[in-house]
Amino acid sequence: MKELSESLKILEFCETHFMHYGFHKTTMDDIAKELRISKKTIYKHFASKDELVRAVFVRIRNDLSAQIEAIINGNGDTMIKLYKISTLFSNRIAAISNNWLSDLQFYAPDVWREVEDFREKMMQKNMMLLVEQGKTEGLIIDYPNTIIMGVLISAIQGVVNPNFVLHNNISLHEAGELTLEIIFSGISTKKGRKLFKQYKSGN
Repeated sequence: MKELSESLKILEFCETHFMHYGFHKTTMDDIAKELRISKKTIYKHFASKDELVRAVFVRIRNDLSAQIEAIINGNGDTMIKLYKISTLFSNRIAAISNNWLSDLQFYAPDVWREVEDFREKMMQKNMMLLVEQGKTEGLIIDYPNTIIMGVLISAIQGVVNPNFVLHNNISLHEAGELTLEIIFSGISTKKGRKLFKQYKSGN
């Protein structure tokens, strides 16, 4: 139980720290000092900083997957679910700095590939279910699913990344929020757009 508590404490700190500052310039000594533990204690749970970085990603991935699946499998029409997913992503992205994403791309390319793979599979699995539900409810336009998913995945990968936001003077949070809103508006019927606006306004 003590080892689990130590491991969780390290992961929770590193998730917050890495999300804000990135990890490349952070040493194991820095982490040990901030947590007031020995470096030996950290290495007892994580063999290297690379392993710690990947563990942080896995923690984020599993938590996000669970929250999205809860929304998808919950009650409500398609537009309320899209609104909840949009809010979830906006809140998540707001906590992510360009430092974290840039460090993943340049210093942990294997983990970055896992990030990209996760985003694509997550969207394919969950958004496809929402699109099908939305078509049944008359809230999503009857476009081919392959086109909808291709546009969604390409947009997220193309816009919500450090290269795009750095070269276009836009925050990662704003890029993500606007991208989702544009896509959701584009695939929704008139009735769907009206409902989405109502949920967003709180009415």
